[in-house]
Amino acid sequence: MTGIFLSLIRQSGIYALSNIALKASGLVLAVVYLNPNYLPIEEFGYFSLLIVTAQFGICVIGLGLGTGILKFMTDPDFEEYHEALPFTALIVTLCVSVVALVAFGLMAAPIAELMLGSSARAPLIYIMAAYTVLKVVGGIPLMLLRVQERTGWYAVTVVGEMLMILGGVYLLMVQMNQGLLGLLSAYAIAACLSTTVLVTLIMVRVSWRFEQRLVRPLIRFGFPLVIASLAGWFLNAGDRYLLLWLVDTATVGIYEWGSRLAGTVNMLFAQSFNLAFAVIGLKSLGTKISNGGIHQRALRHYLIWTGWAVLGLSLCTYDLTVALPAADAYLQADSIVLALSLGFMNYGIYFVLINVVYAAGRSVAVSFNVIGAALINLVLNLVMIPQLGAFGAALSTYIAYLALALGSAYFARQGTKVRVSFPWKIFITVSGVVCGLYALGLPSLSWPVSARLTTRAGLILVYPLLIMAIGLYTHAELRAFWKRVRGRG
Repeated sequence: MTGIFLSLIRQSGIYALSNIALKASGLVLAVVYLNPNYLPIEEFGYFSLLIVTAQFGICVIGLGLGTGILKFMTDPDFEEYHEALPFTALIVTLCVSVVALVAFGLMAAPIAELMLGSSARAPLIYIMAAYTVLKVVGGIPLMLLRVQERTGWYAVTVVGEMLMILGGVYLLMVQMNQGLLGLLSAYAIAACLSTTVLVTLIMVRVSWRFEQRLVRPLIRFGFPLVIASLAGWFLNAGDRYLLLWLVDTATVGIYEWGSRLAGTVNMLFAQSFNLAFAVIGLKSLGTKISNGGIHQRALRHYLIWTGWAVLGLSLCTYDLTVALPAADAYLQADSIVLALSLGFMNYGIYFVLINVVYAAGRSVAVSFNVIGAALINLVLNLVMIPQLGAFGAALSTYIAYLALALGSAYFARQGTKVRVSFPWKIFITVSGVVCGLYALGLPSLSWPVSARLTTRAGLILVYPLLIMAIGLYTHAELRAFWKRVRGRG
């Protein structure tokens, strides 16, 4: 079991390092897209809508085939088809992507009229459509890298794509002053180059074996996940449309910046942890001797360390935004980052618990869970946004992600032999410590910069001391863990 955890830490660390590089690159991008000289805040709001619409397309067009590869290539009952799975999934994805690209082209003008206020902006929809299908196709080889636990290659791929985006943004926005068109084009060009390399590699390295008999199981498993993905998409991004409808485009831009900051917790902890744990957890359950102990232990460590990141990010948001050449309106994002970050922490709990449901092949249960959380998010947004604006959307997101995690805990204990429960004690303790320390830092918002930074840094350093004082970690555990890490070199 120790070997599994060290492997989990190593792989999560590699994924986290790649995500750190992505976030660092995103910070460089923020210097450009938050600068009103290059992109007005309203245009940044439109960019947010285009990206979340692309995510919608990725959910639908992908047909859940990537998750199907993860499921069946870790399932010993499908061992004879493991060799044919990547090529079969890739061919099906390519066919669906061509149909989707044609559909996007036919509907470009009305989509632009509805979302961007003018059919004359249809070229932006064409670029968004190209970006969408490229990400769908590229998702197949990326999933294969995850299943094969080639974390290094995965990290190189995603970081390389972000570096290409940086280059494209500098050329198209800074040098050529193309604004929103340049920003979106940079994303599409980078996706094109990345996907071309990935598909070329998969065609060279895997068997060109198409198994028609695999298509039906893949789609049967993946289709409920499409519905779940759509609900998950709304859970992650639907609030932007509601903010546009109920408030204005500038508020969408402010919320997008707050979400990108809170997304640091999502990328470095929830997503990085899931990228490693989804494979390791399924393989552990596939041995048919696991009792879910690795899942329960993983939740404990995940919550403690993610809570520290949530606190640090929330206390640093204001000064980070001040340091950028951003419009003053973006400072309003400071009020929403804590709720969104805690929501992403809940998202990570969901990833661990739903792993058990995936192992049981219960993709329909996954769909019900995500749809329920999305409906909760919709209702809360409609109630809270008119009263609280962007903060209401952030609070709705937090509650919805908590409902998602609780639902996954319920389904993980229904119809499965593994018993994994929601970690109530650790969750409440960590959340209480984070919110309490954050509240202590609020008065410093009006203090001089040096006093504010010193106070908030002190509060961040107090967190691990409180965790040990409460007893979530003991000195003996930390010493034993460090000894194991050093033993592995």
